[in-house]
Amino acid sequence: MDPTSSINPFPLEETPASGTETPLHFLEKALGGLRNFQAFVTAYESGIFEACKKPAPLAAICGKAGTHPAITGPLCEGLVRTGFLSRDQSGNYQVTAVTRDFFLADSRFSQKAAIAQMKEFACLFYRLPDILQNGPIVYPRGEQFRERIIPAMAEQSRCGLVQRVAQVISSLPEFRSARRLLDLGGGHGLYAIALTRKNPDLSAVVFDLPEVTPATREMIRYYGAQGRITTHEGDFFRDPLGTGYDILFSSSNPSGKMPALIPKISDALNPGGLYLNKQVVDSTEEDPFADLEWNLWALEGMKKTEKRFRFEGSVPMEDYNRLLGESGFVVRNTVPVDGRSVMTIAEKAGAQGAGHDAS
Repeated sequence: MDPTSSINPFPLEETPASGTETPLHFLEKALGGLRNFQAFVTAYESGIFEACKKPAPLAAICGKAGTHPAITGPLCEGLVRTGFLSRDQSGNYQVTAVTRDFFLADSRFSQKAAIAQMKEFACLFYRLPDILQNGPIVYPRGEQFRERIIPAMAEQSRCGLVQRVAQVISSLPEFRSARRLLDLGGGHGLYAIALTRKNPDLSAVVFDLPEVTPATREMIRYYGAQGRITTHEGDFFRDPLGTGYDILFSSSNPSGKMPALIPKISDALNPGGLYLNKQVVDSTEEDPFADLEWNLWALEGMKKTEKRFRFEGSVPMEDYNRLLGESGFVVRNTVPVDGRSVMTIAEKAGAQGAGHDAS
């Protein structure tokens, strides 16, 4: 539209009633985030990081990655600014320690699956107009856990969280005498693997969906834990969990916030057994668009609530722990394990110390 064609042009002296002189500030900031995200992912996927494993000039990087110099130059400079590349006085680029740790093909702490999951979430926002009209994208539950959620969680948790949680648990006085552990909804099995390494007399069972446990067994084989860790296929909403466990561990899955499962959890434990429940803390989401992202997708057979990381039937941790106390547990402590999660340490009422009977 021609701004001079209005029949009744507004006076030049008029300013916005809101007092805002920069109406696009929010979008400019958001676009900056998009630039950073897309620039990083493109560099990661196009081989630029691989081309910079050793100091390399721009021409060599373009030759190895097959990229255009006029685009690659500013991209590399942006990666220097954001800490993923360094540049020496001769103009050679090289990966930094953080890139070497996480973002190379042979990185020991590769985040390949986690990045793929983030890309998928980003793509959901591009589909927001359609989702807004037709509702969330529904994924098969087992496939989504096996192919996306669990690999991403495994990559992220092994960067320090698994080790930190295992240290907290292994310091509990009952841990040394424990003989059987159930990792409920254990997925990747890393917690069970780490804990059996802390106690040579401990065996573990990882309970998860039939579609998930093949990936669990691959992880068990990778870490050489076949003799001490087994898997149990089932759905903890419907199936029994077994009995005779000294420790039951649950991490970041719906079982740890649903009161309806407390009786099953209690039945699985020996008297005096420990229930260790690591969950995301209940707090008001600082970014409402994170809640929006949570609602853009759904899992078959699992109803989520509108708030991030919460499912139908779950309750806040304060209420859940109160109900634990009313169900024969003694809640001994809640321990922060990272910026978003705490672990509740609860003991099933009964004989002092963990039992060793298996059934």
